Amino acid sequence: DFDTMNDHIEEVLSKDIDTKEKYRVSEIKVKSLLTVGKANEAINAALDFRRQLGLPTPQKKAASKFTIIRECIRVKKLLNDKTAEGIANLPELDDELYEMGQRMNEHLATSVYLVEPTMYPLIIFQSVTTSLKHGLNSSSSPAFARLGMLLCGPFGKPHEGLEMAKAAELILEKPGMRSSMTHTIFVTQTCCYHWTSPLQ
Repeated sequence: DFDTMNDHIEEVLSKDIDTKEKYRVSEIKVKSLLTVGKANEAINAALDFRRQLGLPTPQKKAASKFTIIRECIRVKKLLNDKTAEGIANLPELDDELYEMGQRMNEHLATSVYLVEPTMYPLIIFQSVTTSLKHGLNSSSSPAFARLGMLLCGPFGKPHEGLEMAKAAELILEKPGMRSSMTHTIFVTQTCCYHWTSPLQ
């Protein structure tokens, strides 16, 4: 049952194991907590693991409109008018710590959307920033898809959002990038394209 599994997880995490093994167990912990409806605890576990990696980690609290807009401007400057093709042609991520951090951000995005939605854009901006600065991995496609969703909807920039959606789908075509294909396609097709290509 869940409680027994959780006891085993905590026992393993208390041991002196290498970071990659700790990541595998921490990911199981986050996913299992989310599955049983404990999104708050899933957020805590994911944030704690990112801190252990020494990666930038947001605080678990509501984000102000000012903070969200500031971070959006920062990401748009980093994008520097890159096209979808330009984004998809970025080098691959070859740093294991950032790769584990990116995967945790995928789980965080799902969890904070349920518990503290104002954190959601910050997680997406952080994932996109990592992709732009350090390279692409399989977590990059949902990150850019979600950025497209934010730009199309709350930020009112559907054409910019569509370019991010296209980038997400182009990333999926690269080898080893398809683990989040279902979620990426769901976001791009249901939350992005209809803003500029409505159903007739």
